[in-house]
Amino acid sequence: MRISKPVAYAVSVVAAGALLAACSGMSSQSSGAAPSSMVPQHVSGTQLLARLTSTSLAVKAPAFHKHHSGKSWMSPDAARAPRLLFQSDSGTDEVYVLTLPGLSLKGTLTGFSEPQGECSNAKGNIWITNTGTEQLLEYSRTGTLLATLDDSTGYPVGCAVNSDNDLAVTNIFDFSGAGSVLVYKNSTGTPSSLSNPDQYYYYFDGYDSSGNLYTSGRDSSGTYILSECAAGASSCSTITISGGTVYFPGAVQWYTPGNYLSVSDQLCGDTEAACAYWVTISGSSGTITGTTDLSNYDGSDACDVVQSAIAANGQKYLAGGDYEYCGYTSSTSNRWAFDAGGKPSNYNDTAGQDVPIGAAVSTK
Repeated sequence: MRISKPVAYAVSVVAAGALLAACSGMSSQSSGAAPSSMVPQHVSGTQLLARLTSTSLAVKAPAFHKHHSGKSWMSPDAARAPRLLFQSDSGTDEVYVLTLPGLSLKGTLTGFSEPQGECSNAKGNIWITNTGTEQLLEYSRTGTLLATLDDSTGYPVGCAVNSDNDLAVTNIFDFSGAGSVLVYKNSTGTPSSLSNPDQYYYYFDGYDSSGNLYTSGRDSSGTYILSECAAGASSCSTITISGGTVYFPGAVQWYTPGNYLSVSDQLCGDTEAACAYWVTISGSSGTITGTTDLSNYDGSDACDVVQSAIAANGQKYLAGGDYEYCGYTSSTSNRWAFDAGGKPSNYNDTAGQDVPIGAAVSTK
């Protein structure tokens, strides 16, 4: 999907700069971010959605179309699958459940309002950020809603769970201005808040093996920023990245075999392509030492992999959706080798994907 520059600019203003269009030849820096004075005061997700279909999406190009398939369903044999990919779709307000590695569709969960980032816990349950209702929803691997947490401060788009079952949720921006990270101890109760004074928009987050939390985002001028919220700290600080440039926030997750942070870019090389950088962390510095380039099943660049998951089975593959607003192929769910990348070893382009955003893997 492509939109004109004037429309893209209007979207970024109404959405308080949460959307940054990369289309019609416009670079990732063209529309920038709306200043903090333009951030809307708190209204419900439903009211925002009534004003504009895309409000606080964490994608680089907004979608204005919505369609719904009806009731939720799950195949009875889904429970027997060793691994399941949960793929959220803000274009359809649905979550697709597919097997791994085969990516056969085993279910569709409905009734969401702008579902975006996802994360899994040790039990194999999946947390889904439901941005339009400002809630976090926990589902079992068989599609049963287990818990609901309210986000009383902003618009959630990303989440991560640590080894203590703490749920860290990123608010792309809060009702009063800059976003934040909310940490729900043991995934329940009233959260504590973390933030970096240099960061304005908070997209996705991920824990490393030591319990340190990293979050991708942008500062008030629209420049990419990576923050670290050290384990036990009450605030977050900026990680200075060298060896390359990240243009638009995507997933951040720790890759244990490589001992590095995988930092995804929705505008790799400032082009309509998706990739993941290998960032070695040392103190407050991060050095890009390599890149995983992602292609679609036709061999073209994957247009927009918003949030992917380095999955189980020895962390040897990456699972997630490719939002093909570029028009190279249809939007798909994919399984790529990691950290090799390239063309997907498996893909599904028939599950109904429109604007796939979040990805999480449930392991039995």
